[in-house]
Amino acid sequence: MSTETRRPIVIGQIASLTGSNYMGLENIAGAELAVRQLNDSGGVLGRRVDLNVKDDGSQPQSAIDAYGRLADQPTVGIIGTSFSNASLAVVPYTDKRRLLYVSTGAAHTQVYPVRPYVFMTPPPGHLVAEQLLRFLHGNGVTEIAVVIDSDSTFNREAWAAQKAILGRYGIAAAAVEHVKVDTEDFGPVVRRITHSAAQALMAWVTGPPATGLARAFRAARLSMPMVVGIGAASPGFVDSVGRVADGIFVATSLASVGSDLPESAARRAIEDLTTPFRRRHGALPSQFAVDGYIAAELIAAAVQAAGTEDRDVVRDAMETLTRVTAAGRYAFSPNDHSGLHLDDVAIAVIRDGRFRLTPWSATKLGEHLRQTH
Repeated sequence: MSTETRRPIVIGQIASLTGSNYMGLENIAGAELAVRQLNDSGGVLGRRVDLNVKDDGSQPQSAIDAYGRLADQPTVGIIGTSFSNASLAVVPYTDKRRLLYVSTGAAHTQVYPVRPYVFMTPPPGHLVAEQLLRFLHGNGVTEIAVVIDSDSTFNREAWAAQKAILGRYGIAAAAVEHVKVDTEDFGPVVRRITHSAAQALMAWVTGPPATGLARAFRAARLSMPMVVGIGAASPGFVDSVGRVADGIFVATSLASVGSDLPESAARRAIEDLTTPFRRRHGALPSQFAVDGYIAAELIAAAVQAAGTEDRDVVRDAMETLTRVTAAGRYAFSPNDHSGLHLDDVAIAVIRDGRFRLTPWSATKLGEHLRQTH
């Protein structure tokens, strides 16, 4: 057996092991499961797959440094950080280093416009923004209040994309409130929303601001619905808010509502992820774990399709890759490095501490799964 055959295929990963980005460990848990399953099924190109993780410290410059260190090693591709501020900082460096970068951050400006070596796994922010407007419009909402975490690049960009198409769905913003990642008192924001003409709260918040806003919103006993972007698609959000989380609507990937999907290739892919993940971690995977898992799966599929570790050949294979996963059907092309469809974004409602598919989304997804899966 040659040295080349014995040497493992290495997938790099940039994730937050330290700092404020709590999603990093969840990213790693997902990627580790994917790599374990790959090795259990014979590896890639007949070789073992290893995962080489570097800490970004929840800082953009540290993410750039980590990408550089991984690029200097025999790495076939890199799973990018879920922290969009840091992931966006890495993007410009991919042109020079020419190493596949599959981000788990959700900011759509990572791939719009297309950059040759950059792909992403989460539903991009502009798709999430539009699907949420479709949902609100379908439920008769014409005026919304919007709360944005202005420290988050993803949330700022998702709101900008949503704001640009409000008129398409006959919706206006009756109030727009900006909060910071360290905001603790959300009472004043909620009181101002109460005095607006809004029929629903659209919340572009992640992490502690999402928890704080949800608790304050429930404490105010407002009758309007609260709708949250994909940054809250985590069991951690549900647990931190507690029982009052029930009834909050959240944009999620398909993986969060797998048990409510009809029989399909996507549902089978979800079960392949969620069953062993729950057995190992005692909980269903968050959006961040799903993204880490899928990024590893996609990189491995591109290497297998390429038949080589050559970085440019692997990149080319990724750009033509089509694969059904736990998040839906990715169909990458030279003009689309996000790969997902609008209806691969599910709208869930929290019930009894779980994400359950809304009837509105069930109708959309049923047709979409029959057509594309």
